[in-house]
Amino acid sequence: MSEDKLIKGWINPLAFLDVDEPWAAIGASQPKLESVIGFLCPPGIPADLDSLIARYKEISTEPVRLFAAPAEPRILEKLVWPLRNAKGSYVIGNYLAVIALSGMVAEMVAILAWDLGEVTLGGHLMSDDEQKALFGSTFERLGQERRVKVLSTYRIIDEETVGRFDTVRVIRRKYLHIWSQDHDTLPTDSKACFHAAVALVTGIIGQDIKDGKIMLNPRLIKYLEKHGVCEPVEDE
Repeated sequence: MSEDKLIKGWINPLAFLDVDEPWAAIGASQPKLESVIGFLCPPGIPADLDSLIARYKEISTEPVRLFAAPAEPRILEKLVWPLRNAKGSYVIGNYLAVIALSGMVAEMVAILAWDLGEVTLGGHLMSDDEQKALFGSTFERLGQERRVKVLSTYRIIDEETVGRFDTVRVIRRKYLHIWSQDHDTLPTDSKACFHAAVALVTGIIGQDIKDGKIMLNPRLIKYLEKHGVCEPVEDE
């Protein structure tokens, strides 16, 4: 005769019961904002206003600040808004999303850095076929670790930037690809990952201040000119 077992579990772990039928009564009032925020925060993560603000302050300690960004659609979509979403994910305690989004941003920075580098072969920009012959695939299709090595080899990025790429890649790999990785230091690691990603974006954009003006990366300016975002200013 088999022995019954008692197993602890979650019932409907993916459901927002205040909204989902049939649990939500027909004609019931809309759930309050606090209830929505409580659903967005993972179980065990405080969802009160003080906790949300405290986590915002925790993540807003990046050593390198992104205080301006060009309003070019792809830069915003691939770099800036994902960073903003990563920051918001930290606020609600979704630390894995912070790491995932930071990893995406790092990959986009690497690809943009290659484009801005304008690597030549035989006096012309390296074609896709030439990239495949040299690297085994186009640069965009390479794995991130290989991309960073290529960028470093061609002196497109410095060692400090390599270190930031490595920080994001190592943290991302252990949490998003390894089952045995525990989450004891997940909040701290996600913050480090985010800060490295912000520094990468800041580095590719360039944010030096001179005579009250923001001085962007000269290579990025060429990119913006090509995409019609950078326009000359007529002298008064």
